[in-house]
Amino acid sequence: MPTSSFFSDPAILSLVSASLVLLLAQIYTNVAVHRSQLPRMKAWVVVKNGGPSEALALKDVGEETTTALPVPQGANVLIRVSHAALNPADLVFMRHIPTWVPFRRQAIPAMDFAGQIVALGPQAAAVPSHAAAPLVVGARVAGCISVALIATGHGALVEYLTVPAELVARQPLAFGDSNELAGPPSAGLLGCAGQTAHLAATDPCAEAAFRANRPRVLINGASGAVGSLLIQISKARGAYVAAVCSGKNAAFVRRLGADVVIDYTKHDPLSAYLAATPTYHGSGAFHLIFDCVGDQSLFVKSPAYLLPQGALVCIVGKGLMAVPYTLQNRLLPSFLGGTPRTYRLLGMAPSGKRARAVAKWADEGGLVQEMTIDSEYGMADVKEAYEKLATKRSVGKIVIRVQADKEVVQ
Repeated sequence: MPTSSFFSDPAILSLVSASLVLLLAQIYTNVAVHRSQLPRMKAWVVVKNGGPSEALALKDVGEETTTALPVPQGANVLIRVSHAALNPADLVFMRHIPTWVPFRRQAIPAMDFAGQIVALGPQAAAVPSHAAAPLVVGARVAGCISVALIATGHGALVEYLTVPAELVARQPLAFGDSNELAGPPSAGLLGCAGQTAHLAATDPCAEAAFRANRPRVLINGASGAVGSLLIQISKARGAYVAAVCSGKNAAFVRRLGADVVIDYTKHDPLSAYLAATPTYHGSGAFHLIFDCVGDQSLFVKSPAYLLPQGALVCIVGKGLMAVPYTLQNRLLPSFLGGTPRTYRLLGMAPSGKRARAVAKWADEGGLVQEMTIDSEYGMADVKEAYEKLATKRSVGKIVIRVQADKEVVQ
């Protein structure tokens, strides 16, 4: 059976979906956070599958209890959420994971969060990853919710959030010492965008390219949250950066350090333009391509503009074709039509270790100067914020102010 038929066969897709549901159900039974133990609090929940306007509702979640706040157990921490940052994956969850599945009833979306610790579980202060600076009540932290928690509906668009202490990092001092200043950029930088940029920039193929003398780097999708960070990181590592974005964002990416801007609206398909432009041939070819869009032709045509020892690092898989494309790009020999260049498709699993490494970049390394915020919405305007995210036209991160900043002391 041809690969494309294999991945489009309804029976196979049904089997894969059923297996995924059973796997997530097993994960759910092992998750330490139980919504039934939460007191009443405001949260956005997914009430039906679909786009943001029909899928989301602002509700009181949890139950009436005798305690004012949840009590974190073990090595968990309780965070008073000030901000949440939105990600395209949120839209995928709300559209495609059935709401009738037990662990997706009243599912709370959003993976990225920033806020202050208001309570610690008995073992949280002794978590080894925070040994140099143990977590305390009042610490301003941020991070990205784990796959198990977000898959089972424990997202960040809620007033108080319980997560393992290992998943959080202290908000970078470079962004200010108040949530009014630090919360929005911290939610993005220490969340999916910053962690994905770190994953891409520290991939062995990227590290090898950066060791070249004045490496030449192409960033496709340069005005997005991840792309804008990769511009800064690449420039800090001495690279010549060609940024691909729409013309309206040219000034933005130049401000971040891009040496040249390629307007994809004028040069479509991008791969054909690069292949036909002598500037990007020979000694002008790229050592490294960061693909933040998922353009398969950009790799297939890359021998014209990517050095033989160069690599394309992709952070976006194209739906059902992600697996067959990856197999083709990595395994098909050139004499059978394969592309004689190195291809990497990355998948980011949220990690407190990675979040802390990104925070260190901001505070000490100088690799990241800013986390661009496209817009900030109030808690009442979450549907509008997600609708904007769905347009794929935001520049940087879209952030939700869950609640006003409040000083928390031990």
